[in-house]
Amino acid sequence: MTHRNDQLIDQLLTQAEQEGRCLIPPSTAIRKALLRRTGSTVVSPMQGLFARKMRWNELDRAQRHCEIIRALAIIHPDWTFCSFSAACLLGLEVSWRHLNVVHVCSSTKPSARPGTHIQRHQVEPAGATNQAGISITPPIQTVTDCLLQTGFADGMPIADSAISKLGLTREQLMGAVEKRAGTRNGRAVRTALTTLQYADARAESGGESVARAVMIETGFAPDQLQYKLTDPFDSTETMRTDFAWERQARELTLGELDGFVKYTDQAMLAGRTTAEALVAERQREAHLSLYGHPLLRFTMNEVRSAGMLAKKLQTAGIRQTALPTWLNEVDL
Repeated sequence: MTHRNDQLIDQLLTQAEQEGRCLIPPSTAIRKALLRRTGSTVVSPMQGLFARKMRWNELDRAQRHCEIIRALAIIHPDWTFCSFSAACLLGLEVSWRHLNVVHVCSSTKPSARPGTHIQRHQVEPAGATNQAGISITPPIQTVTDCLLQTGFADGMPIADSAISKLGLTREQLMGAVEKRAGTRNGRAVRTALTTLQYADARAESGGESVARAVMIETGFAPDQLQYKLTDPFDSTETMRTDFAWERQARELTLGELDGFVKYTDQAMLAGRTTAEALVAERQREAHLSLYGHPLLRFTMNEVRSAGMLAKKLQTAGIRQTALPTWLNEVDL
């Protein structure tokens, strides 16, 4: 490969990165040159699409999904993206397990071939909207489609963020779901409606939403979200915990979902090093401890293992309520 080709590829990759998309090779020669780089300095997340390996590794699953979509929208300007892909473009919290394929509207029967990177849905994109030059299904249709295609736990982050980020109301979304009652499986409709009943705009991350859903399913629903306490060393500062429970023998139990993102994501670090962020978190926890409330910390791995999270909550002295019969609570 010539030095000139190296420079050209670097320029093309930089331009694609600035536009927030994968690189589409402009010629066969460039494509072959990129393929020779694949595995060393370049990755190919989908056939015909490329990205700089170092930068790609810094992106999370949702960011990667959007970069793939932006490239596909250039190749296929007639495509309308739907379901979890449209939700991702709208900035909603989507469980990463739903982002392994790109979701596209199709007038033909939906595709279900294993291993494919494109999932076609027989959805009419009536009133498709333009999101930064990309055609997607309207927000209410997008959210409704997602809720009808997933379960309670994975639907909760979509419902929470649809209310908090898009300004949609619970009533709007429930009305849209109810209109689909005659065309969808009754269980899917009941699950979607119940998810919306429990939706809460105060959730600050998809992980918190999933955790809350699992708590509800196992009878340990929190009494408070984003529980506020005044910093004992500075009365002008407020500290918040993700969850709080008041219905147990102890006066109050606080809960926090632990994650690595706040120690690795540059935006969340806000100029700090990982070590500085860890020290700041330890200081915050020390301030919280002065109130004397037990602080229960748990991870997403424990959330995804409902039995493990329930055991932790029970061990912490949180009383379990009757298990919800939520699939039967909604009349159709």
